[in-house]
Amino acid sequence: MALQSDISTLSTPVSSIPLSTRMVSFLATAGAMLTTENPLIWSYTRGAAHPLADMSGPYYIYGAPNVNFAPGKAVLGATEDLKSEYNIMWLRRSPHQTDSAPIIYTASPLFLFSRVGKPNGEPVEATLDLWQANTRGEYWLSEYRNRGKITVRSSTGSFEILTIPPAIYAILGAQRVAHIHGIITAPGYQSLITQIYLCPKNEPTGFQVDFLTMMRGNRENMIKGWSIPTEKGDRYWDWPQLESSETETVKLVEEWNSRLASQTRWVENHMRSVAGDNSQ
Repeated sequence: MALQSDISTLSTPVSSIPLSTRMVSFLATAGAMLTTENPLIWSYTRGAAHPLADMSGPYYIYGAPNVNFAPGKAVLGATEDLKSEYNIMWLRRSPHQTDSAPIIYTASPLFLFSRVGKPNGEPVEATLDLWQANTRGEYWLSEYRNRGKITVRSSTGSFEILTIPPAIYAILGAQRVAHIHGIITAPGYQSLITQIYLCPKNEPTGFQVDFLTMMRGNRENMIKGWSIPTEKGDRYWDWPQLESSETETVKLVEEWNSRLASQTRWVENHMRSVAGDNSQ
């Protein structure tokens, strides 16, 4: 597919969420919290059904638009959020540290890639319904902002997504590891509710103070991240540098950065954070 003349044409314009849709979504979430999403029984029901299953949380909204601009390629992050300059994280170095002073990381678009496959490795033609917080830990409930459905490439089950790094945020003093919510659906398969976790240094220590972990136990959903150092050598979240030996990943990043570099408004905001895998 030829490069577009403006990155904004690759993404679906952010549309408002009708009040009726919000009400139905909130009522459905409230009902689920008492039944299928009840943290007291979840680990023995949905949590036991799949190793990557997770809780949907309170912010799911029905009716998110499709954000593909090509098969398996999509822009999930809202344009204004993709251009944000700073990402403020509330980090705790260990469960025993009480200092919650903000640590500021320079934000850049996050490139997320992976594939959906069967246990034997064959691709699955799936749809991902994703939603996430912005770089300040905020979910938009009045607009489909940082929300969207992505259809994977049918021949490979792969997907490539341009979005923003989700923040580590706190609720009433309790922390949540940075994550992206998702519901994976495919014909002939039971839907899978999951969360994709991203951790500084690719170390899962943050789960020790994640309040959801305390409620439903630990999950193995952390995805590996790499960084592309700035001119000063800074690495986002202290992720390891993306090495040239990772040829497939490097090629994907170069293709997407070419899209960004072709737009004058995006020249200073190349991707410097990458997360995903080429397995499944």
